[in-house]
Amino acid sequence: MYADIRTVLRKHEEELRLFRRSLFSTEPADSGLASVLPEAVLEQLRSEGRVMPRRFGPVRSVTDQHAVLSVVGDVTDQAMLLEGSGREGAVLTLSFASHHKKLRTRLPVDLEEAKAWVEAIVGPGWLPHFYSAGALSGTAKGGASTPRPLTTQYFYLFLGADGVPHAEPEAHRLGVLTPLVQTP
Repeated sequence: MYADIRTVLRKHEEELRLFRRSLFSTEPADSGLASVLPEAVLEQLRSEGRVMPRRFGPVRSVTDQHAVLSVVGDVTDQAMLLEGSGREGAVLTLSFASHHKKLRTRLPVDLEEAKAWVEAIVGPGWLPHFYSAGALSGTAKGGASTPRPLTTQYFYLFLGADGVPHAEPEAHRLGVLTPLVQTP
């Protein structure tokens, strides 16, 4: 089902504003991007409104009336996450999980809705630099041995030490990544 970015922004404007604020915060000094990017880059990101907290939700899905979404944003040093010496910069990870609002059972996340949320969180300027890793976590097995699909969708943005987005590194262990926005 199609998720319109305007619907996400209209229905969740205040939550998104609060969510954006804390990820790039320097309080405490070792949180988020403050630990991996220069202060001048952090100031530029703040002035452009690119700020977000670590946890967001649960919020109502805009495509499924029975679902609520939880979003986790995390920033990690590239050298640590990708286990590559000499890598500078950061990796911004956004993960989306969905649960039935009454039954609290896991639900698959609609990929198109997740894309709309990514754009609502980071804005259209960074959207072309995001990569989708697909559904990577969730409940892998049901009852006795009934397999269940993985449900949590993951997205990555790679930032250089200067805060500029760049393509995925050649060697990494994040699995197969697909650009979120396909170029013609």
